[in-house]
Amino acid sequence: MSRDKILDAAAGVFSTKGYHRSSMDDIAQMAGVAKGTLYYHFPGKAQLFQALITEGLRMITGRIREEVDRDLPLLEQIQTVIRLNIQLYMDYSELAHIFFNELSSGIDEEVLLALKEERSAYIRFIAEILEEAGLKKMNCELAASGLLSMMNGFCGYHLSHPGEVEQEQIVQLLYAAVTTGLLNPRVEMPESN
Repeated sequence: MSRDKILDAAAGVFSTKGYHRSSMDDIAQMAGVAKGTLYYHFPGKAQLFQALITEGLRMITGRIREEVDRDLPLLEQIQTVIRLNIQLYMDYSELAHIFFNELSSGIDEEVLLALKEERSAYIRFIAEILEEAGLKKMNCELAASGLLSMMNGFCGYHLSHPGEVEQEQIVQLLYAAVTTGLLNPRVEMPESN
C-alpha cells in the first residue's frame, strides 16, 4: 500500500516540478510517509523515477493488451488500441506529462533503457495487429512506431491545449490515418534515384 501511495505522489511531484527540481523530501511529504518508508521502497530518486515510468507504461500497455479482443475484426482492434491509448493517457495525465516532458532532460541511462524495452514490447504488439490487418508488404514495427508517435503527439497536444480538441476527434483522425493511409495506400511513392 505504501509503495503505491509513494508512486502516486511521485507522479504528482515529478509532473509538477520536473525530475531535477523534485526531491525525495517533496515526494515523502506528498505521500504522507516518513522518509525512512520512502527509502525502504526506493533507494534513490532515480530508482523511484524508473519504477514510476516503467510500471506506469507497463500498466497502460497491459490494460490495452487485456482490452483488445483479438477475436474482433482487425479494424476494430486497431480502433480499440487507438481509443484506449488516448483514453489512458488522459486518465493518467500526470504520468503522460512525465513521458512527454521529462524523458529528454538528462535522465539516467538505466531509466531510458528500461523505458525503451517496455516501448519496444508495445510496438511489437501493435505491429502484430497491423500485420494481421494486411500490412505484410511494409515494415510493421516501423509503422507501429509511427502510429505510437502520432498517438503520443496528439496526446501531448491535447494535454497542453485542454478543451481545444475533443478526444474523439483525435481517435477518428488517427483511425483514418491508419485505415486510409497505411492499410489502403492510394498513392505510390515515386522511386528514388
